[in-house]
Amino acid sequence: MKIKLLLVEDEKELQENLKDILEIHDFEVIVADNGLIALQQLESHDNFDLVVSDILMPKMDGFELLSKVRNELKMINLPFIFLTAKAEKEDLRKGMEFGAEDYLTKPVASKDLINAINTAINKKNKRDEWIKYRIDGVLKEERNVKYHELRTPLFGVMSILELLTSSIEAFDINQIKELLTKAHESSRRLNESLLNLARYGNLSVIIPKKEDIISIHDKVKWILHLSGKGHDLEILADDFSVHFDPEFLDIILNELINNAKKFASDQHFKVTLKEQKIIFSNRQNFFDNAQEVKILPFSQIKRNYFEQQGLGLGLFLSQAYAHMHDAEITARIDNDLNFVVEFKFERYSLFNSK
Repeated sequence: MKIKLLLVEDEKELQENLKDILEIHDFEVIVADNGLIALQQLESHDNFDLVVSDILMPKMDGFELLSKVRNELKMINLPFIFLTAKAEKEDLRKGMEFGAEDYLTKPVASKDLINAINTAINKKNKRDEWIKYRIDGVLKEERNVKYHELRTPLFGVMSILELLTSSIEAFDINQIKELLTKAHESSRRLNESLLNLARYGNLSVIIPKKEDIISIHDKVKWILHLSGKGHDLEILADDFSVHFDPEFLDIILNELINNAKKFASDQHFKVTLKEQKIIFSNRQNFFDNAQEVKILPFSQIKRNYFEQQGLGLGLFLSQAYAHMHDAEITARIDNDLNFVVEFKFERYSLFNSK
């Protein structure tokens, strides 16, 4: 079966020349005059093996096209080669961060183009094999896990490391640090996803080591301090104590804080202590009516609205850990259209309870 390529180029003469070269080398070639047409082609056909695209084009440029491609599950591992009149360092970094395989400078020699395509296809096949081998072992029989939630950060790390391996001399020390920072962030997200999978698999065998937590106020205040700015802490009742495993309490509070920060439409959220409860609330703009929000495993809120990272396990694990301590976590959209998560503890008489 022939390798099927999508060639995206707005200069007609160059488009025809490249198409002829590719077809001579036995590739099947579909052409598009700009990124918008290319995206329509990709969305209506799922059997492309690679995209060769210009950068500067009308209606939708190559960077925007690549960004949209990487946000689609069926295209997450589709190799992407850029053609550009002039390869600037900024362009190289931008493209590689999105997951471009290669840059070729116009005019491109036919030999260089064919070699780049074959190399990209080989890399894609190796990635598919590696990902399947590694991720299948982690996921086991859990069919609800979406593979692209693990592929996305992995793909980012691999692209950046490939760029540095092949072209490190093209970057100064600050640019290298920037790329390594992005790679570290992607690897951290991947590690967190795998850690949550392990936590999910161990739920049935966990035995909490409960201790007396004297002051919920102090605990929440400290976790908020570590999380950075962007919140208000409001005390509407006396401080209270709980009997809880400290490690699990930290996991839950960090998850609820990160969740509030992630979905806050104005990057601001509020934390309230009230009557044996910790209440997290933030403004949101993806629900338009009050409702209860079910907390389910491998489920993400408005996936098509947010390009979320992770597996959709954080809130579910927090709720499961809460249940182990006779506590409860619920989520809802209130009448003011705030996203509200309540962490309610059983009444405990050690400190200042009523």
